[in-house]
Amino acid sequence: MKIETLTLLALASTATAHFHLVSPPSRGFNADTMSNFPCGGLSQMTDRAKVPLSGSIPIDLKLGHTQTALTVLLGLGNDPDTNYNITLHPTFGVQGAGEFCLADVEYNAKILGVNVVNGMNATLQVQSNGDPSGGLYACADIQFVSNATLDKSSCSNDTKLQAVDFTGDSAKRTANVSTASGTAQGSGSSSKENSGQGLELASWGVFGAALLGAFALI
Repeated sequence: MKIETLTLLALASTATAHFHLVSPPSRGFNADTMSNFPCGGLSQMTDRAKVPLSGSIPIDLKLGHTQTALTVLLGLGNDPDTNYNITLHPTFGVQGAGEFCLADVEYNAKILGVNVVNGMNATLQVQSNGDPSGGLYACADIQFVSNATLDKSSCSNDTKLQAVDFTGDSAKRTANVSTASGTAQGSGSSSKENSGQGLELASWGVFGAALLGAFALI
């Protein structure tokens, strides 16, 4: 009985150590397949989340690790396969576990590289660094709709969390080849390429020419 209890506790610990994509609604969560690129081993949703043709989208996550590297990417089309080539938010770090919100991840024709039309489909991919290596993946299937509205009121941050911007190569590499601190996986902890600093929790700085993201704190 004790062995069974310990096994169950270990499995629960492993599951919570990953991350959950809460909003937009994800394809689901499977701790055993979350390391499978590109979407954690899960199939497309038939009911896609509706988002405006341009503007910003809230991305709400539940983080299980006390330190995490994250990247937000997008693939256009009905089935992007492995072609997640649009960076909606370059790689950055979060210190602390719990609920984490990027309230205003912006997108428009310039960022996406195409003129968005009503009914266009896409898939949003969130990557985190793996444990101990590789990446973890969650996807949300979306559809651009001219009259769509988004409720950002439920997207919030636990006060114990702190976001850290990555700079240089640390910001350029995706989270699946990054450590939680921003160095390249396998490079050791002595690298000084990440010279990031703590970010103001109320707002997110400009990362290159990509976009402006903002935190919502409630």
